[in-house]
Amino acid sequence: KLLEVAYEALEDAGMIVDQEEKRDVGVYVGINPSSYFDLVVDYMNHSKGFEVHSHAMVGNMSNIAAASISHLYNFTGPALAIDTACSSFLVALTQAVAAIQDKRISGAVVGGASILATPHVHQLSRNAGICSSTQHTKVFDQEADGSVIGEGAVVVYLEPLTEAVRANKHIYGVIRGTAVNNDGYSLGIMAPNPQGQYEVLRAAY
Repeated sequence: KLLEVAYEALEDAGMIVDQEEKRDVGVYVGINPSSYFDLVVDYMNHSKGFEVHSHAMVGNMSNIAAASISHLYNFTGPALAIDTACSSFLVALTQAVAAIQDKRISGAVVGGASILATPHVHQLSRNAGICSSTQHTKVFDQEADGSVIGEGAVVVYLEPLTEAVRANKHIYGVIRGTAVNNDGYSLGIMAPNPQGQYEVLRAAY
């Protein structure tokens, strides 16, 4: 699915990709380990004499999710899979922006993907008290009582604003600031620290 969405993003960005031509484009994907691999292992354990193809392993590796985009389009910039839980996509975006600003790459494919192929994540999250009892996420609200775990895929293409304007491309938005931090100590490893959240927002603004 990530490859499909990447194709759509590149097509929308007006990029005519020639596999014979190398491009210094980076690929930054925010992604968690695939729960689909659990199904593969379960199938192996319950299917005597059935040999699972090697693609089942490679196709479920997070780093391959990023590298396969670079491989398909002959992009020679970094291909990184980034896992910082809920912030994975935004951290990937921040890394891509920094690389473009430093002129290490000319553009970046930035994506985020999550697939929940088994109920295990939901069950464990509920047991750990992570999930909202109301099934609603209330970010920065005093009534917030947990998260709602979802799945999906998204990809955007980034390049310097001057290049996008010069090429007369449709511009969806301009990134004026990014920031990454960690809350440090809080009431729990999964509990946000209000001061840490305030500081990263202030840094981005």
